[in-house]
Amino acid sequence: MTQEEMQRFLIKEAQRGIAEIEAYRNLMEIIGIEFPKEKELSKN
Repeated sequence: MTQEEMQRFLIKEAQRGIAEIEAYRNLMEIIGIEFPKEKELSKN
């Protein structure tokens, strides 16, 4: 997915009334990445 495709996706999500964080989560799910878990954060 290119940068332009990601931006278009986020714009469409905003037009649908999706919250910004939820739109990012949806995008991350599509491209196959996820937020670090709390245990992973506490290791640093």
